[in-house]
Amino acid sequence: MSDVGKLLVAALLRPEATHKRALIVNSFTTTPADVLAEFEKQTGSKWDVSYTPLEKLKELEKDAWEKNHPAAAVFTLRRIWSEGGTLYEKTDNEALGNPEMETLEQQVKQAIAAQS
Repeated sequence: MSDVGKLLVAALLRPEATHKRALIVNSFTTTPADVLAEFEKQTGSKWDVSYTPLEKLKELEKDAWEKNHPAAAVFTLRRIWSEGGTLYEKTDNEALGNPEMETLEQQVKQAIAAQS
């Protein structure tokens, strides 16, 4: 994502705001429902969607780690996202000068183009 580069440059240009600390930044905050709606809007079609309950996801994650499966970390990330573990009250975007970030619409457009 180009936003990673933009945020990195912004952080390097503001050492007083970034010195010796982890930064919490993002392009945008959204929900899985909003992502689905945007894909459906841009593709002009209704998507067939299946859902994995959180408890089932936890089971899959545990099993993947126990079996040393290469995708174990993917299950962990999906669980963290499902639990809202990456949602923060405030980000450091403002301290970095609020660089212009991509939108959900732009990200979906790029994802569709990459598959075409």
